[in-house]
Amino acid sequence: MAATRERGGIDGGTLRLMIILLVGAVLVAVPWLTHNRLVAGEERVAAAWADVESNLQRRADLVPNLVRSVQEHMTYESETLVRLVRERAEALSEALAEARGEDPARLAGLEAALSEELGRLMRRAGEHPELRSGDQFLRLQAQLEGSENRINVARMRYNAAVREYNADLRGFVGRWVADPMGLGPRDYFEASPDAAEPVELAF
Repeated sequence: MAATRERGGIDGGTLRLMIILLVGAVLVAVPWLTHNRLVAGEERVAAAWADVESNLQRRADLVPNLVRSVQEHMTYESETLVRLVRERAEALSEALAEARGEDPARLAGLEAALSEELGRLMRRAGEHPELRSGDQFLRLQAQLEGSENRINVARMRYNAAVREYNADLRGFVGRWVADPMGLGPRDYFEASPDAAEPVELAF
C-alpha cells in the first residue's frame, strides 16, 4: 500500500472523498443551473409578451385615425360598424392597460374580434372609390397591414418562448426546482376558432 502511495496512486479513502465531493457538486450545480434557466426562460416569455402587447396597442391606437378617415365617406347604415370597430379598439386598449401580461386568452379574444371588425370595415370602405384613392387612407391601410404582420411575428415569438419555458418546467429537475419558486406553466396566445381566415385589409 505504501509503495502504491509512493508511485502516485490514490488510496480508497481519498477516492471515496473525491466521489462524495463530485456528487455533492452535481447535486448543488444542477438545481442552481436549472433555477437560472427557468428564471431566464420566464424573462424571455415576459419580454415576448410585452412585444405582443406593444404591437396590439400600436394597432389599437391606429384604429381611431382609420375610423375618422373612413367615417366621412361611409353611408348611414355603416355607422354602426364604425362605432363597433371603435368600441373594439377601445376595449382592447383598456384590456392592455389593465392586464399587462396576465391573460393571453382574454386579449386573444379581443384581438380576434377587432381583426374581424376591421376586416369588415375595410371591405365596406372599398365600396368608396374616393376613399380608396385618398393618401391618408392608403397610409393608414399600409400601417394597419404592417401592424398585422408585426402582431403575427410577435405572437409566434411569444409562443416559441412559452414552449421552451414550459418544456423546462416539465423536466425532471425543472419540476423539483419550479415548485418552491412558485413557477407554473404559461398559456399560449391562441387564435379563436373563427379567426382562421386572414384579415383582408387590402382591396
